[in-house]
Amino acid sequence: MTSDNISIIEIDYDPIRLSGLISKYSKDITSSIWERIKSRLLERNDEFFEADNTIELSWIDTLCLIREFGSASVQKKLGFRFRPKERAKPKIQEFLAEVRKARESFNSIAVTLSEQEITSRLLETGFTERLLKSFQIRDLQHLLALPHGANFSVPGAGKTTVTFALHLLARQKGWHFLIVCPKAAFPAWREVVRDCMSDDAPNYGAENFTYLDGSEENTHDQLISGSTRFIISYDLLVRQKSTISSYLSRTPVHLVLDESHRMKAGLGSQRGSFLLNIASLPVRRDILSGTPMPQHANDIASQLGFLWPGHGLDLQIQRGHLPRDVLGQLYVRTTKQELGLPPAKRHFYQISMDQGQQALYAIVRNEVLRQLIELTNSKTKDIDFLSARKSVIRLLQISVNPTLALRGMTSDGLNIDSGIIDAIIEEGASAKMKAVADHARDIANSGKKAVIWTIFTNNIIDLEGMLVELNPLSIYGAIPSGNEDDLSTREGRLKRFHLDDACKVLIANPAAAGEGISLHKVCHDAIYLDRSFVSTHYLQSIDRIHRLGLAPDIETNIHIYQSKAPVSLGSIDLSVSRRLALKIRNMQQLLDDPDLHEVALDEENADDPIDYDINLQDLIALIEELEGKTTDNGMVG
Repeated sequence: MTSDNISIIEIDYDPIRLSGLISKYSKDITSSIWERIKSRLLERNDEFFEADNTIELSWIDTLCLIREFGSASVQKKLGFRFRPKERAKPKIQEFLAEVRKARESFNSIAVTLSEQEITSRLLETGFTERLLKSFQIRDLQHLLALPHGANFSVPGAGKTTVTFALHLLARQKGWHFLIVCPKAAFPAWREVVRDCMSDDAPNYGAENFTYLDGSEENTHDQLISGSTRFIISYDLLVRQKSTISSYLSRTPVHLVLDESHRMKAGLGSQRGSFLLNIASLPVRRDILSGTPMPQHANDIASQLGFLWPGHGLDLQIQRGHLPRDVLGQLYVRTTKQELGLPPAKRHFYQISMDQGQQALYAIVRNEVLRQLIELTNSKTKDIDFLSARKSVIRLLQISVNPTLALRGMTSDGLNIDSGIIDAIIEEGASAKMKAVADHARDIANSGKKAVIWTIFTNNIIDLEGMLVELNPLSIYGAIPSGNEDDLSTREGRLKRFHLDDACKVLIANPAAAGEGISLHKVCHDAIYLDRSFVSTHYLQSIDRIHRLGLAPDIETNIHIYQSKAPVSLGSIDLSVSRRLALKIRNMQQLLDDPDLHEVALDEENADDPIDYDINLQDLIALIEELEGKTTDNGMVG
C-alpha cells in the first residue's frame, strides 16, 4: 500500500497478445479489490489467467473493468487506484474519450459540419461525379459527429457511397481503408471509386480498392505495397488472422464491416470471435447493415461489442434491455419512405397439396413434432439439434418439392411405403411449383421479367427445366464471381438478364444472391416459391427490385406462394410467415421504420395456408389408402 493507505493496481497492454495485464503494485497488498475484480470476471464468464499477482485477460475485458471500476468515486470508495503503464496509457485515454463521446451523443448529436461544408470539403478531395442526396448528407453529418458509427439504412440507400464519403472526410494522414464484406459486395466498392472520384483527384483520391483474395503471403505483400484501400471477405479474414492482426496493430486503419450481421454469432463463431478480439485496434470502426437483427435482439449485441468495445452495450442487450434503449442516437437509418419509393405490393397465394405430397408431409410432420417435443422437454445438454433442424428443412422441402425430399429420405435409409412413393412420382412437380411456373409465364407474356426465389438448389435446377422457353438464368452458391462477359459467372448472368430481352426469368437462392446485386431497372416482380426462417434473406431479396432509382410510376410486386396443409397438421409455410413477422416487428421497433411495419402487417393479415376441409380422419384414410391398408369396400384390412 501507499502512504495514504490506497492500494495501487497497475494496468499494462500487450500489443502482441492483444491482452491486458492487471498487477498488484506491491506483492504484500491484501486489498479486497483484488478478489472483487476476480469475482467480477467470473460473473461475466471472462477468460483470464492469474500468476504471480498478475491477471492476464483480453484487452476488451480489461476495458470493461476500467469502465466499471475506473471512476474516481468508485476507486475512492473501494480504497484503490488504477495506474496505467506506458503501453496502456494512450489506449486507456482513447477509450475514456470514446466513452464520454458516446454518452454525450446518446440522446442528441452535435453536428460538426454543415451541409455546405461537407459538399465543399468533398469537392476538394475530388469527389465530383455523384451528388449526394439530402438524406445521405444528413447521415454523413451524424456519423462524422461520432468516433465510430453504425449505418442501418435500407439497401439501395447508398450506404457504400456515404461510407466512402465518410472516410474521405474523417481520414487523417497515413490512414488506410479496409472493407470486410461478402464477395458479392466487392464490385460495389470498386464502382464507388469509379463513380464518385475524378481521375485527377488529389492525394491519390482515385486509388482503386485492392482485392485481398490470395494466399496469406500475398496478402502481406499487398498490405505493405503502398496501397491504402483494401477489400477482404469474411471467410478469408478468419483464415489470415495473424496477418490482419499484425497489419491493424502497426497501421492506422479505418475498418468497415459491410453486412455486419455476418458477425452476429459473436464469440460463437470464428469471424465474430476474431473481430471482437481486434476491435480496439482500428482508428475508426463503422458497421453497415440493412438488417442488423435478422433473428433476435442478441444478433446486434456482438456488432455493438465490435463497434464500442468495452462500453458494455453488448452486455445490456444480452441482459434483456431493448436495443432501441441501448443504441439511442448512435446509429443512422434511412428508410424506404425517405427514398421516395412507392410501396411494394405483397400478394399471398395458398396452393393445396396433392394427395401423395400430403401423405408424405403428414408422416414427416409427426417425426418433426416428436423431435421438437424431445428438444423442449430434454433436461440434458446431449440434444440432437442438427437432426431436428434437418427434419424441419425436410418439411419445407416437402411443402414445395416432395420428389426432392423423397430422394433425401431414401438416401438416409428411411423406409417410406411404396404406395406413397408411387403417388409422389406420378404427381411429378408439386401444385405450388406448377403455379409458380405458370405465374412466371404470365409475367413473361405481358412483356415483363421476373425473379423467382427459392432456398433449395434442386428447386432452381427443376425450375430451369420447367421454364426452358423463357431462357432462364440462375444464381446459387456454386455459381462463381468473375468476368461479366462469361455466362458461367454471376456477373455474366446478371448482365445477360439485364440486356437480353429473350431472357425473361432469373431463378436465385436468396442466401447467394440476396446481397450485392440490383435488378430494379429491368425487373419489378419477385416470386417466392418458398422462404426460410431467416428474415435477412427475405428482406434483402425484396430489396433487389425495390430500391433507389425506381421511377415513381413503377409498381413493385412481391408474390408469396404457400402450400396449404390440413389444420390437424399445421402449415410449415404459416410457421415461417409468423416467425418472419415477429423478427421483422422486432427490427421495426429498433429502427422505427414504417416500411418494416407494413411488411410485418402484410404477413400478419394474410390468409392462413390452412386447409380446413381436411380433418385428421380424412388424412388417416388417405395414408391408409396409399399404403394399401384398406379393402375394396373402404374397410381397414
